[in-house]
Amino acid sequence: MRRNYVAILLILSVVEFLPIFLAPNPPSLGGDGLGHLFKVHELMTEGWVPWIEEWYAGFPFLHFYPPAPYIIAGLLGKLFGSDVKGYAAVLMLTSFLGALGLHTYLRRLGKESYVAPVVFLLFPWRLGVAYVEGNFPRANAINLAPLFLLGVLYLTEYRERYLVLSALMISFVSLTHHSILVPLILIALVLHWNDLKSVHAIGNSLRVGGAVVFLTAFWYVPFFIDRGWTHFWDIYTDKWLFHGYSVSPSLFVRPPGVFIVALLAMAIAIGIRRQRLDPKKVILIGTCAYLSLGQYSPTREIYSLPIISLIPPYRWIDVTSVLIPLIIADSLEGMKPRLKAIAGLTLMLIVALPTAVIIPHIGPYPQNLVEIGGVLKEQHGDNWRFLMYPPIGVAYYSYLPVLSSKDTMNGWYHEGNPAGDGEWRMWSLLETGKNATPYLKAYAVRFFISCTDTAPHGYTYQRAVGGCKVYKSNVSFVQQVSTLMVGKFYDLPLDYAYVKELPKNLGGVGTIIYSGNPNNETAEELLAFIERGGTLIWAPSTPERLFGVNATTRPITSSELSSRIYNVSSFAPFRYGSSPWYGPVFSNVTPLVRMGKWTLIGVKEIGRGRLYVLGGNFLYHLAYTGSGYETKILRGFIVDEKRLKVESVERGEGWYSFEIKANGPLLIRVSEAYFPYWTVKVNGSPVKAIRDDRTGLTLLEVDGDSTVVGVFRDPFTRLRHYSLLAWVILLLYAVAKFPPRRKISGPKRSGDNGP
Repeated sequence: MRRNYVAILLILSVVEFLPIFLAPNPPSLGGDGLGHLFKVHELMTEGWVPWIEEWYAGFPFLHFYPPAPYIIAGLLGKLFGSDVKGYAAVLMLTSFLGALGLHTYLRRLGKESYVAPVVFLLFPWRLGVAYVEGNFPRANAINLAPLFLLGVLYLTEYRERYLVLSALMISFVSLTHHSILVPLILIALVLHWNDLKSVHAIGNSLRVGGAVVFLTAFWYVPFFIDRGWTHFWDIYTDKWLFHGYSVSPSLFVRPPGVFIVALLAMAIAIGIRRQRLDPKKVILIGTCAYLSLGQYSPTREIYSLPIISLIPPYRWIDVTSVLIPLIIADSLEGMKPRLKAIAGLTLMLIVALPTAVIIPHIGPYPQNLVEIGGVLKEQHGDNWRFLMYPPIGVAYYSYLPVLSSKDTMNGWYHEGNPAGDGEWRMWSLLETGKNATPYLKAYAVRFFISCTDTAPHGYTYQRAVGGCKVYKSNVSFVQQVSTLMVGKFYDLPLDYAYVKELPKNLGGVGTIIYSGNPNNETAEELLAFIERGGTLIWAPSTPERLFGVNATTRPITSSELSSRIYNVSSFAPFRYGSSPWYGPVFSNVTPLVRMGKWTLIGVKEIGRGRLYVLGGNFLYHLAYTGSGYETKILRGFIVDEKRLKVESVERGEGWYSFEIKANGPLLIRVSEAYFPYWTVKVNGSPVKAIRDDRTGLTLLEVDGDSTVVGVFRDPFTRLRHYSLLAWVILLLYAVAKFPPRRKISGPKRSGDNGP
């Protein structure tokens, strides 16, 4: 009987994901699926390299995203010869393990254990995450959730082999998706608190916890140490995200939510009638449903709390895929076989109806993107990137590197993207119709593929393909940086790098734009820079004295402006909405633009260099108004002498090398995302890389002709070997203690000292 039942669970697990397994390759997976599928393909072709080039400006691969589903999918993909088959096989495997784990968990608790696992497999929310949202790791985490509860139950055991299983199960779920851990820990504590608070269980918990640390350290240690490099959205503070990740109450009155509510209502009704209802499980479901409301909740402030703020509201619904089957198991416990069969079939029918609609037919990858991938593959070289615009269906776009063998800026999943802030500014400029070309060139975007009428400045039309227009520009993976902004950041339509603090003994830059008021040490560095022949553009925000120039704050009145050089009537109005505009003005400096007796823009010769002063919060005014005339004035102050010739560039996953010809010292930008684990050598000597905080790319100082080599060395890679050893030892122990034909007995209770 039990063997037949296990076979049924296996068949259901396989059948529900057959549409993915049998899909064309490449497939047209729903939601985010193709973004996840790319990672499986990358593991199959390159292995788990520390850094990949295919997405964004490069980023650490699986450094901030739980790796277990991808690793297993990559291995199974190699076995089946297809990334999509490996992807589907993992979903089948975790579904079966979860259902079997739920069956075992209920048997050990003495509950009805046959209907609930089937309902779990048919549960529409779980399958919706896999098919509609296409969230591959999260779908697998929901599948494996029963194993976490079973692992917690084993903490009350007296036999070592069950503690080993506990560690393996908890670790497996932890490495599948971290966001499900908080709800699962809450559920486990509520359901098993009385058992877990015993001295014996506490001791077991410490032992199992130690094993879990060894099994998961290879991912969680670097995750927490490098947490500052992640880009997790602060959902509660972002109105748009908070709305998008909140569950509207209307979900529960329309399919498939209405079926889930009906299923729960029937299970509760049976439980109440039979006096088998566990109120703790009902409270847990109510709590999770309430926490899923997000912006629709009357207590929105709770989402700013430390733990709750880590989880997007709608993900609290994930654990209902387990809680409702648990309530069903309670309700049917001890029921007469015939009545249980009728009730069980009714419950299965209720849950199967929406599930039948959710599982779709999966067609081939969109033909227009296949055509675009083919065109890109024909292009010469690979020291450049392409960008698809607009970023709609970017999970589809993120699979294009597989078809084109070229790198894209349309990576999917921002977590851990070191250049994320700069790239979001680029997308914002594109969305608002502003000049994004400085970013596109910095990221070495050679091909801009527009599926709208957007055509970036400086890019020329090439051809139409796949319903989109292809634009091209000459770009370089290595670029000279002639202008550096220091201090407060302003996003201006010019090419420059930005650092918050001035690097020591900086050479090779022709112009520094300093926004704000430098401290004494920085002022000395700036003075030395000017005296060497550099150009400093100083834009203070408050009263200050620098190099003999006095700045004081005054209301800026457009009618008082005058100049012999510039047409002051072309300045944007100095008004902040309906309020007056305030900013610094100067004295003791040669005026270029006057404001009455004061100087708004001035110049002063110092040594071999020049100081320009910009008053009126000029940089903010330029960014605020978008004044083209003011941009032209600022550009006229910048010294932009091109003295760089790139001889050759070679690059691969986690490394690059190039040779340059340069006349003297230069600051160069490498179109590779900065991360602290890059080691760079110039002419064989280690150099310190600088982060361009505008683009997130790498800045290097060179002096004359140079050979540059950069290598990404993840210091945590060795942890994988230690964790792998722990997995092998514990898995071999578990196999030895649980041979295939061995019958698993019930739990050992206190005082049972059997083997």
